[in-house]
Amino acid sequence: MKKQRFILFSLLCWVAVTIPVAGQPNQQTTVTKYVSDNPSLAIVQFDGTEEAKKQLLNTLYKCDWFRILPEAQAAKAQIRLQLRHRETPHVYEAQVTASGQPPFLCTGQHENLNEASFELVDAILKKLFNVPAYCARRIAFVMPGQNNMKEIFSCFLDGSGQERITNNAAISTEPSWGHRNALVYTMARNNSLSIVLVDVLNKRQRVVSQSRGLNSSASLSPDGQFLALALSQDRRVDLYVKNLAAGKELRLTSDIHVESSPCWAPDGQTLCFVSDKVGKPQLYLLPAQGGKPKRLQTGGNECVSPDWSMVSNKLCYSSKSNSGQYVLAVLDMKQNNPMPQIITVAAGDWEAPSWAPDGRHVVCIRSSGRSRDLYLVDSWLKTITPISQGANLALPAWTPAF
Repeated sequence: MKKQRFILFSLLCWVAVTIPVAGQPNQQTTVTKYVSDNPSLAIVQFDGTEEAKKQLLNTLYKCDWFRILPEAQAAKAQIRLQLRHRETPHVYEAQVTASGQPPFLCTGQHENLNEASFELVDAILKKLFNVPAYCARRIAFVMPGQNNMKEIFSCFLDGSGQERITNNAAISTEPSWGHRNALVYTMARNNSLSIVLVDVLNKRQRVVSQSRGLNSSASLSPDGQFLALALSQDRRVDLYVKNLAAGKELRLTSDIHVESSPCWAPDGQTLCFVSDKVGKPQLYLLPAQGGKPKRLQTGGNECVSPDWSMVSNKLCYSSKSNSGQYVLAVLDMKQNNPMPQIITVAAGDWEAPSWAPDGRHVVCIRSSGRSRDLYLVDSWLKTITPISQGANLALPAWTPAF
Protein backbone atom coordinates (compact mmCIF):
# COMPACT_ATOMS: atom_id res chain seq x y z
CA MET A 1 0.00 0.00 0.00
CA LYS A 2 1.27 3.40 -0.93
CA LYS A 3 2.18 5.73 1.90
CA GLN A 4 -0.13 8.71 2.27
CA ARG A 5 1.41 12.17 1.91
CA PHE A 6 -0.10 14.80 4.18
CA ILE A 7 0.71 18.48 3.61
CA LEU A 8 0.08 20.19 6.93
CA PHE A 9 -0.38 23.93 7.02
CA SER A 10 -0.40 24.66 10.75
CA LEU A 11 2.43 22.82 12.45
CA LEU A 12 4.66 22.87 15.45
CA CYS A 13 7.81 20.93 14.56
CA TRP A 14 10.31 19.40 16.96
CA VAL A 15 13.56 18.07 15.55
CA ALA A 16 15.64 15.62 17.58
CA VAL A 17 19.22 15.05 16.42
CA THR A 18 21.01 12.08 17.96
CA ILE A 19 24.84 12.29 17.93
CA PRO A 20 26.62 8.99 17.19
CA VAL A 21 28.39 7.41 20.14
CA ALA A 22 31.60 5.41 19.78
CA GLY A 23 30.84 1.72 19.31
CA GLN A 24 27.23 2.35 18.32
CA PRO A 25 25.73 2.58 14.82
CA ASN A 26 24.85 6.02 13.50
CA GLN A 27 21.31 7.11 14.30
CA GLN A 28 19.33 9.15 11.84
CA THR A 29 17.82 12.52 12.58
CA THR A 30 14.16 12.21 13.54
CA VAL A 31 11.58 14.85 12.70
CA THR A 32 8.26 14.71 14.49
CA LYS A 33 5.39 16.95 13.45
CA TYR A 34 2.60 17.97 15.77
CA VAL A 35 -0.55 19.43 14.25
CA SER A 36 -1.55 22.49 16.27
CA ASP A 37 -4.65 23.43 14.24
CA ASN A 38 -6.48 22.80 11.00
CA PRO A 39 -5.59 25.09 8.08
CA SER A 40 -7.92 28.07 7.72
CA LEU A 41 -10.24 28.16 4.70
CA ALA A 42 -12.64 30.72 3.29
CA ILE A 43 -14.94 31.11 0.30
CA VAL A 44 -13.92 34.36 -1.40
CA GLN A 45 -16.36 34.11 -4.31
CA PHE A 46 -19.50 32.04 -4.92
CA ASP A 47 -21.63 32.05 -8.06
CA GLY A 48 -24.78 30.06 -7.30
CA THR A 49 -27.76 29.68 -4.98
CA GLU A 50 -27.61 30.32 -1.25
CA GLU A 51 -28.74 26.72 -0.66
CA ALA A 52 -25.76 25.36 -2.62
CA LYS A 53 -23.35 27.60 -0.72
CA LYS A 54 -24.83 26.61 2.63
CA GLN A 55 -24.56 22.91 1.77
CA LEU A 56 -20.91 23.24 0.74
CA LEU A 57 -20.00 25.15 3.90
CA ASN A 58 -21.69 22.44 5.95
CA THR A 59 -19.61 19.73 4.24
CA LEU A 60 -16.40 21.70 4.68
CA TYR A 61 -17.20 22.06 8.36
CA LYS A 62 -18.29 18.44 8.90
CA CYS A 63 -15.23 16.95 7.20
CA ASP A 64 -13.15 18.46 10.03
CA TRP A 65 -10.03 19.14 7.96
CA PHE A 66 -10.43 22.93 7.87
CA ARG A 67 -11.03 25.91 10.14
CA ILE A 68 -13.70 27.91 8.31
CA LEU A 69 -13.25 31.69 8.37
CA PRO A 70 -16.11 34.17 7.84
CA GLU A 71 -16.16 36.22 4.64
CA ALA A 72 -14.86 39.28 6.48
CA GLN A 73 -11.61 37.40 7.21
CA ALA A 74 -11.36 35.60 3.86
CA ALA A 75 -8.16 37.42 2.84
CA LYS A 76 -6.36 35.88 5.85
CA ALA A 77 -7.28 32.28 4.99
CA GLN A 78 -4.54 29.84 4.09
CA ILE A 79 -6.90 28.18 1.60
CA ARG A 80 -9.23 30.30 -0.54
CA LEU A 81 -12.02 29.02 -2.78
CA GLN A 82 -13.59 30.66 -5.80
CA LEU A 83 -16.71 28.67 -6.65
CA ARG A 84 -19.48 28.24 -9.16
CA HIS A 85 -22.52 25.97 -8.81
CA ARG A 86 -25.01 24.95 -11.48
CA GLU A 87 -27.93 22.52 -11.44
CA THR A 88 -29.33 19.47 -13.30
CA PRO A 89 -27.16 17.73 -12.37
CA HIS A 90 -25.58 19.60 -9.48
CA VAL A 91 -22.04 20.62 -10.36
CA TYR A 92 -19.58 22.47 -8.14
CA GLU A 93 -16.51 23.98 -9.80
CA ALA A 94 -13.78 25.40 -7.58
CA GLN A 95 -10.51 27.19 -8.06
CA VAL A 96 -8.43 26.48 -4.98
CA THR A 97 -5.60 28.75 -3.91
CA ALA A 98 -3.49 27.37 -1.05
CA SER A 99 -0.44 28.85 0.63
CA GLY A 100 2.74 27.65 -1.00
CA GLN A 101 1.01 25.98 -3.95
CA PRO A 102 -0.10 27.08 -7.42
CA PRO A 103 -3.89 27.40 -7.85
CA PHE A 104 -5.72 24.28 -9.06
CA LEU A 105 -9.23 23.31 -10.16
CA CYS A 106 -11.59 20.76 -8.59
CA THR A 107 -15.13 19.66 -9.42
CA GLY A 108 -17.91 17.70 -7.76
CA GLN A 109 -20.95 16.42 -9.64
CA HIS A 110 -24.04 14.44 -8.60
CA GLU A 111 -27.82 14.39 -9.05
CA ASN A 112 -28.09 15.07 -5.31
CA LEU A 113 -26.86 18.43 -3.98
CA ASN A 114 -25.41 16.96 -0.79
CA GLU A 115 -23.44 14.31 -2.64
CA ALA A 116 -22.14 16.83 -5.17
CA SER A 117 -20.68 18.79 -2.26
CA PHE A 118 -19.14 15.57 -0.87
CA GLU A 119 -17.50 14.87 -4.22
CA LEU A 120 -16.02 18.38 -4.41
CA VAL A 121 -14.63 18.35 -0.87
CA ASP A 122 -13.18 14.88 -1.43
CA ALA A 123 -11.45 16.20 -4.57
CA ILE A 124 -10.00 19.14 -2.63
CA LEU A 125 -8.79 16.89 0.20
CA LYS A 126 -7.21 14.52 -2.31
CA LYS A 127 -5.33 17.35 -4.01
CA LEU A 128 -4.19 19.10 -0.82
CA PHE A 129 -3.47 16.16 1.50
CA ASN A 130 -3.66 13.03 -0.68
CA VAL A 131 -6.59 11.84 1.46
CA PRO A 132 -8.64 8.97 -0.03
CA ALA A 133 -12.35 9.46 -0.72
CA TYR A 134 -13.87 10.34 2.63
CA CYS A 135 -17.03 12.47 2.60
CA ALA A 136 -18.72 10.37 -0.09
CA ARG A 137 -18.20 7.08 1.77
CA ARG A 138 -21.12 5.83 3.85
CA ILE A 139 -21.23 4.86 7.52
CA ALA A 140 -23.15 1.65 8.29
CA PHE A 141 -24.79 1.38 11.71
CA VAL A 142 -27.37 -0.64 13.64
CA MET A 143 -30.79 0.80 14.45
CA PRO A 144 -33.44 -0.89 16.63
CA GLY A 145 -36.81 -1.57 15.04
CA GLN A 146 -40.15 -3.01 16.05
CA ASN A 147 -40.56 -6.15 18.18
CA ASN A 148 -36.98 -5.97 19.46
CA MET A 149 -35.60 -6.43 15.95
CA LYS A 150 -32.56 -4.58 14.58
CA GLU A 151 -31.65 -3.56 11.06
CA ILE A 152 -28.56 -2.06 9.43
CA PHE A 153 -28.74 1.39 7.86
CA SER A 154 -26.17 3.80 6.44
CA CYS A 155 -25.66 7.55 6.23
CA PHE A 156 -22.99 10.11 5.34
CA LEU A 157 -20.69 11.90 7.78
CA ASP A 158 -23.24 14.69 8.31
CA GLY A 159 -26.06 12.23 9.02
CA SER A 160 -27.77 12.83 5.67
CA GLY A 161 -28.72 10.29 3.01
CA GLN A 162 -29.98 7.60 5.36
CA GLU A 163 -30.54 4.30 3.55
CA ARG A 164 -31.61 0.86 4.71
CA ILE A 165 -29.19 -2.01 4.02
CA THR A 166 -31.09 -4.93 5.60
CA ASN A 167 -34.77 -5.77 5.80
CA ASN A 168 -34.67 -9.16 7.50
CA ALA A 169 -37.31 -8.77 10.22
CA ALA A 170 -34.61 -10.23 12.43
CA ILE A 171 -31.67 -9.03 14.50
CA SER A 172 -29.11 -7.79 11.99
CA THR A 173 -25.99 -6.47 13.69
CA GLU A 174 -22.16 -6.22 13.71
CA PRO A 175 -21.65 -4.66 10.24
CA SER A 176 -18.04 -4.84 9.01
CA TRP A 177 -16.52 -3.81 5.68
CA GLY A 178 -13.75 -5.63 3.84
CA HIS A 179 -13.56 -3.20 0.94
CA ARG A 180 -15.99 -0.55 -0.25
CA ASN A 181 -18.15 -3.03 -2.19
CA ALA A 182 -18.43 -5.81 0.41
CA LEU A 183 -20.02 -5.83 3.87
CA VAL A 184 -20.60 -8.69 6.32
CA TYR A 185 -22.94 -8.77 9.30
CA THR A 186 -24.39 -11.16 11.88
CA MET A 187 -28.04 -12.17 11.61
CA ALA A 188 -30.01 -13.78 14.43
CA ARG A 189 -33.22 -15.48 13.34
CA ASN A 190 -35.20 -18.49 14.57
CA ASN A 191 -32.77 -19.12 17.43
CA SER A 192 -29.75 -19.44 15.10
CA LEU A 193 -26.87 -17.18 14.10
CA SER A 194 -25.38 -16.75 10.66
CA ILE A 195 -22.92 -14.49 8.85
CA VAL A 196 -24.25 -12.72 5.77
CA LEU A 197 -22.15 -11.20 2.98
CA VAL A 198 -23.53 -8.15 1.17
CA ASP A 199 -22.54 -7.46 -2.45
CA VAL A 200 -23.05 -3.70 -2.40
CA LEU A 201 -22.69 -3.16 -6.16
CA ASN A 202 -25.24 -5.77 -7.18
CA LYS A 203 -27.36 -5.43 -4.01
CA ARG A 204 -27.25 -9.13 -3.28
CA GLN A 205 -26.83 -10.98 0.02
CA ARG A 206 -25.83 -14.55 0.84
CA VAL A 207 -25.09 -16.56 3.96
CA VAL A 208 -21.37 -17.40 4.21
CA SER A 209 -21.26 -19.04 7.65
CA GLN A 210 -23.98 -20.99 9.42
CA SER A 211 -22.14 -23.38 11.71
CA ARG A 212 -23.95 -24.91 14.65
CA GLY A 213 -23.76 -22.59 17.65
CA LEU A 214 -22.13 -19.18 17.55
CA ASN A 215 -21.39 -17.34 14.29
CA SER A 216 -20.35 -13.78 15.13
CA SER A 217 -17.71 -11.01 15.05
CA ALA A 218 -17.14 -11.46 11.33
CA SER A 219 -14.45 -9.37 9.63
CA LEU A 220 -13.59 -9.43 5.92
CA SER A 221 -9.98 -9.26 4.78
CA PRO A 222 -9.07 -6.15 2.73
CA ASP A 223 -9.17 -8.18 -0.51
CA GLY A 224 -12.52 -9.74 0.41
CA GLN A 225 -11.23 -13.32 0.05
CA PHE A 226 -11.08 -14.36 3.71
CA LEU A 227 -13.44 -14.09 6.66
CA ALA A 228 -12.21 -13.93 10.25
CA LEU A 229 -14.93 -14.83 12.75
CA ALA A 230 -15.77 -16.38 16.10
CA LEU A 231 -17.33 -19.87 16.14
CA SER A 232 -18.33 -22.24 18.92
CA GLN A 233 -18.17 -25.56 17.09
CA ASP A 234 -17.17 -27.49 20.23
CA ARG A 235 -18.90 -25.24 22.78
CA ARG A 236 -15.83 -23.04 23.09
CA VAL A 237 -15.59 -19.64 21.44
CA ASP A 238 -12.52 -19.52 19.20
CA LEU A 239 -11.24 -17.64 16.20
CA TYR A 240 -11.33 -19.05 12.67
CA VAL A 241 -10.41 -17.82 9.21
CA LYS A 242 -12.59 -18.98 6.35
CA ASN A 243 -11.57 -19.02 2.69
CA LEU A 244 -14.78 -17.80 1.05
CA ALA A 245 -13.99 -19.25 -2.38
CA ALA A 246 -12.97 -22.71 -1.14
CA GLY A 247 -15.29 -22.78 1.86
CA LYS A 248 -12.51 -24.13 4.10
CA GLU A 249 -11.97 -23.00 7.69
CA LEU A 250 -8.67 -22.63 9.56
CA ARG A 251 -8.88 -22.68 13.35
CA LEU A 252 -6.60 -20.08 14.91
CA THR A 253 -7.23 -20.52 18.66
CA SER A 254 -8.20 -23.48 20.81
CA ASP A 255 -8.56 -22.83 24.52
CA ILE A 256 -11.12 -22.30 27.25
CA HIS A 257 -11.05 -18.53 26.87
CA VAL A 258 -13.34 -16.39 24.72
CA GLU A 259 -11.85 -14.83 21.58
CA SER A 260 -13.80 -12.30 19.52
CA SER A 261 -13.78 -9.04 17.54
CA PRO A 262 -11.03 -9.80 15.00
CA CYS A 263 -9.88 -7.05 12.64
CA TRP A 264 -7.33 -7.20 9.83
CA ALA A 265 -4.01 -5.41 9.42
CA PRO A 266 -3.67 -3.35 6.23
CA ASP A 267 -1.53 -6.05 4.58
CA GLY A 268 -4.06 -8.79 5.36
CA GLN A 269 -1.42 -10.91 7.12
CA THR A 270 -2.20 -10.21 10.78
CA LEU A 271 -5.30 -10.10 12.97
CA CYS A 272 -5.94 -8.11 16.11
CA PHE A 273 -8.56 -9.63 18.40
CA VAL A 274 -9.97 -9.57 21.94
CA SER A 275 -9.42 -12.35 24.48
CA ASP A 276 -10.13 -12.71 28.20
CA LYS A 277 -7.05 -14.89 28.86
CA VAL A 278 -5.85 -12.71 31.73
CA GLY A 279 -9.26 -12.37 33.34
CA LYS A 280 -10.44 -9.28 31.45
CA PRO A 281 -10.67 -8.42 27.74
CA GLN A 282 -7.31 -7.48 26.23
CA LEU A 283 -5.95 -7.02 22.70
CA TYR A 284 -3.78 -9.62 20.97
CA LEU A 285 -2.06 -9.99 17.60
CA LEU A 286 -2.02 -13.24 15.65
CA PRO A 287 -0.81 -14.22 12.14
CA ALA A 288 -3.78 -14.89 9.86
CA GLN A 289 -2.20 -18.23 8.92
CA GLY A 290 -1.99 -19.29 12.56
CA GLY A 291 0.65 -19.04 15.27
CA LYS A 292 1.12 -17.85 18.83
CA PRO A 293 -0.89 -14.79 19.95
CA LYS A 294 1.04 -11.78 21.23
CA ARG A 295 -0.55 -9.48 23.78
CA LEU A 296 -0.44 -5.76 23.06
CA GLN A 297 0.70 -3.50 25.90
CA THR A 298 -2.37 -1.38 26.53
CA GLY A 299 -2.33 -1.22 30.33
CA GLY A 300 -4.36 -3.30 32.74
CA ASN A 301 -7.84 -1.99 31.95
CA GLU A 302 -10.44 -3.69 29.78
CA CYS A 303 -9.92 -3.21 26.01
CA VAL A 304 -12.56 -4.05 23.38
CA SER A 305 -13.71 -3.32 19.80
CA PRO A 306 -10.41 -2.87 17.93
CA ASP A 307 -10.33 -1.44 14.40
CA TRP A 308 -7.23 -1.14 12.18
CA SER A 309 -6.83 1.75 9.72
CA MET A 310 -5.87 0.74 6.18
CA VAL A 311 -4.38 4.22 5.65
CA SER A 312 -2.54 5.25 8.82
CA ASN A 313 -1.73 1.73 10.14
CA LYS A 314 -3.14 2.63 13.55
CA LEU A 315 -5.37 0.65 15.88
CA CYS A 316 -8.24 2.32 17.70
CA TYR A 317 -10.22 0.62 20.44
CA SER A 318 -12.45 1.28 23.42
CA SER A 319 -10.86 1.05 26.86
CA LYS A 320 -12.39 1.16 30.32
CA SER A 321 -10.82 4.03 32.24
CA ASN A 322 -10.08 4.15 35.96
CA SER A 323 -13.27 6.18 36.41
CA GLY A 324 -15.33 3.33 34.97
CA GLN A 325 -16.21 5.06 31.71
CA TYR A 326 -15.09 3.89 28.27
CA VAL A 327 -12.68 6.07 26.31
CA LEU A 328 -11.17 5.72 22.84
CA ALA A 329 -7.45 4.96 22.54
CA VAL A 330 -5.09 4.69 19.57
CA LEU A 331 -1.95 2.61 18.99
CA ASP A 332 0.46 3.55 16.19
CA MET A 333 1.36 0.13 14.78
CA LYS A 334 4.27 1.57 12.81
CA GLN A 335 6.16 1.83 16.11
CA ASN A 336 8.01 -1.12 17.63
CA ASN A 337 6.41 -0.68 21.05
CA PRO A 338 3.31 1.47 20.54
CA MET A 339 1.91 3.22 23.59
CA PRO A 340 -1.80 4.02 23.95
CA GLN A 341 -2.94 7.57 23.24
CA ILE A 342 -6.35 8.54 24.65
CA ILE A 343 -8.30 10.61 22.12
CA THR A 344 -11.59 11.25 23.97
CA VAL A 345 -11.78 13.34 27.12
CA ALA A 346 -15.45 14.40 27.12
CA ALA A 347 -18.00 12.73 29.42
CA GLY A 348 -19.91 9.63 28.39
CA ASP A 349 -18.97 6.15 27.23
CA TRP A 350 -17.13 6.11 23.90
CA GLU A 351 -17.67 2.78 22.17
CA ALA A 352 -17.35 0.78 18.93
CA PRO A 353 -14.81 2.96 17.04
CA SER A 354 -14.33 2.60 13.28
CA TRP A 355 -11.66 4.42 11.26
CA ALA A 356 -12.72 6.87 8.60
CA PRO A 357 -11.18 6.39 5.13
CA ASP A 358 -8.83 9.34 5.78
CA GLY A 359 -6.92 7.47 8.53
CA ARG A 360 -7.31 10.47 10.83
CA HIS A 361 -10.91 10.48 12.04
CA VAL A 362 -12.93 7.85 13.87
CA VAL A 363 -16.68 7.32 13.95
CA CYS A 364 -18.02 5.86 17.19
CA ILE A 365 -20.95 5.70 19.57
CA ARG A 366 -21.13 8.10 22.49
CA SER A 367 -23.49 6.86 25.20
CA SER A 368 -24.75 9.63 27.43
CA GLY A 369 -27.97 9.47 29.40
CA ARG A 370 -30.57 7.69 27.30
CA SER A 371 -29.03 8.51 23.93
CA ARG A 372 -26.50 6.55 21.88
CA ASP A 373 -25.33 8.85 19.12
CA LEU A 374 -22.85 8.74 16.28
CA TYR A 375 -19.83 11.00 16.77
CA LEU A 376 -16.84 11.95 14.66
CA VAL A 377 -13.59 12.06 16.66
CA ASP A 378 -10.40 13.71 15.37
CA SER A 379 -7.52 11.48 16.51
CA TRP A 380 -5.02 14.32 15.90
CA LEU A 381 -6.67 17.29 17.60
CA LYS A 382 -9.01 15.26 19.87
CA THR A 383 -12.05 17.29 18.86
CA ILE A 384 -15.53 15.76 18.58
CA THR A 385 -18.41 16.44 16.18
CA PRO A 386 -21.90 14.94 16.60
CA ILE A 387 -23.43 13.17 13.60
CA SER A 388 -26.77 12.26 15.21
CA GLN A 389 -28.64 13.70 18.18
CA GLY A 390 -30.94 11.93 20.63
CA ALA A 391 -30.76 8.62 18.73
CA ASN A 392 -30.34 5.00 19.81
CA LEU A 393 -27.71 3.66 17.40
CA ALA A 394 -24.92 1.10 17.65
CA LEU A 395 -21.82 -0.41 16.00
CA PRO A 396 -20.88 2.06 13.23
CA ALA A 397 -18.59 0.92 10.41
CA TRP A 398 -17.20 3.40 7.87
CA THR A 399 -16.90 2.25 4.27
CA PRO A 400 -13.23 2.02 3.23
CA ALA A 401 -11.93 4.23 0.44
CA PHE A 402 -10.72 1.28 -1.62
